[in-house]
Amino acid sequence: MRGKPFISLKRMLLRPSWNKFNLYNIARKQLPSPSSGTLFQKKWIAKRETRAYHGPQLREYQLKNSFQPKVHGVTPSHENKNPIPFMSQMYAFIESRLDMSIHRAMFASSALQARQLVVHGKVSVNGLPEKRSYRVLKPGDLVTVEPKFVLHCVSALKSKNSQPASSEANTSTEKDGTSSNESKANPSNEENQETSLSKSTLDSKLESGMHNFSPKPYMALMAFIPSYLEVCFQTCSFVYVRDPVARPGLTEVPSPFPEDIHALAYSYYIRSRCMRQGAAHRQAKRLFPQRIHDPGFFRGPRDLYDPKKKSSKNSYSERYPVRRTKLPKLV
Repeated sequence: MRGKPFISLKRMLLRPSWNKFNLYNIARKQLPSPSSGTLFQKKWIAKRETRAYHGPQLREYQLKNSFQPKVHGVTPSHENKNPIPFMSQMYAFIESRLDMSIHRAMFASSALQARQLVVHGKVSVNGLPEKRSYRVLKPGDLVTVEPKFVLHCVSALKSKNSQPASSEANTSTEKDGTSSNESKANPSNEENQETSLSKSTLDSKLESGMHNFSPKPYMALMAFIPSYLEVCFQTCSFVYVRDPVARPGLTEVPSPFPEDIHALAYSYYIRSRCMRQGAAHRQAKRLFPQRIHDPGFFRGPRDLYDPKKKSSKNSYSERYPVRRTKLPKLV
C-alpha cells in the first residue's frame, strides 16, 4: 500500500521545498477562516498547516519532546511602536537543527534532501564529519558541505545540447591549431587567436565537467538567506551566527503563515505539553519517594517527605495511656 505523497495538489500542504508543485500550492493557498469550527478545530487545523512546513522530517513525538514554550525577542533602543510577533517564533528551535540550516543556506533544495546529505556523511561541523541530522547548532559553529553534492542538489540538470557543444569546441581548437603556423606570419592576429583559444578551452571544460552551475527553475521564491547565517558559496560552508529572534514588526523565522495561525498552533502544543506534565506528576505520586534518586525528577508533594506531626487529640497513646508501674499483688 502506497503512502500519501509528500507534495500533494489535493491536500495543498506547504513544504520547505523548491518543487514546482509546492510553489503552485503556495500560489493558490487560502488561509483557513477564523470564524468556522470550534476552538479545538481551529487549533488543530493551524497545527496541521504549520507543522507541514516547519519540520516535516520530524515525527510528532519528536517535535513535542523538543518543543520550547519560551520564545525570544529583541527590543531596540529607539522607540518603535510596531508590536513584536512573538508567536511567529514558535518553530525557532527547528531552525537551529543541522538539516534545516543547510536548507536555509541554499545548499539543498528541500529539508529532506539536506537530511539525506547529513546521513550519507557529506557534511562536517567544525571540521569533523557529522551524521546526526537532529544536531542542534550553537552560535559560532562552522558547517561545510562537499561542493560536488551541493551542485548535484541545487543545480539544474545538464542540457541535452552539451555533447554537440563540446564537440564543436574541440573542432574549433583543432582549427586553431592548424592555423597557428599562419599566425606566425601575421603577428597582429596572435592576440585574437589566444583569446579565442582560452575561451574555447574554458567553454569545453564547463560543458564537459560537472562544475557548471545553472539555477533550478522556480527557485527564485526560495532564494533568500536568513540574517542569522553567514554563507560562503565558494567553499560551500556557512557559520551559524546566533539563534533567530523577533524584532518589532519582523521575525527571522521564514514562514508563509501569519502570526495568528502560529498563535493557534502554539496554544495547541502548550496544552498538550501541560497535559503530558500533569500525567508525569500523577505518575510520580504513585511511586515510592525512596526509590527516586534523580533530583531533577518530580518527587511528588512535600508532604511525602516531611514527617507527619501527630496531634494530641488524635494520638492513641494519650487517649489510652499505658500503665508503666507494676500492679499490686493481690493477697
